[in-house]
Amino acid sequence: MPRLVAAVYVQDPSTREELILLPGECPDPEIAALVTNPDAWDVPPDDCEPEPIAVGEPDPTAGQAEPDQEQEEAGGGGSKKPPPRRSRSSAS
Repeated sequence: MPRLVAAVYVQDPSTREELILLPGECPDPEIAALVTNPDAWDVPPDDCEPEPIAVGEPDPTAGQAEPDQEQEEAGGGGSKKPPPRRSRSSAS
């Protein structure tokens, strides 16, 4: 069975449910027949087992940048935004 190299949206012929086939998946032959774009397929591998998809706990190091990097990305180098100026009303 060939393996997908791109995400593909197809409609299940029996249930009419929209299916999203992800890269690395090897769909059943009746579903694979619905994918008509040849660029969506990889060269058929020897054995077609889907690659494991990490699901569950998030990466503990994700989103933990050093404080200096966050300030540089914010564009301030650590400086605070000045308070808004109030316009003076003209009292005559």
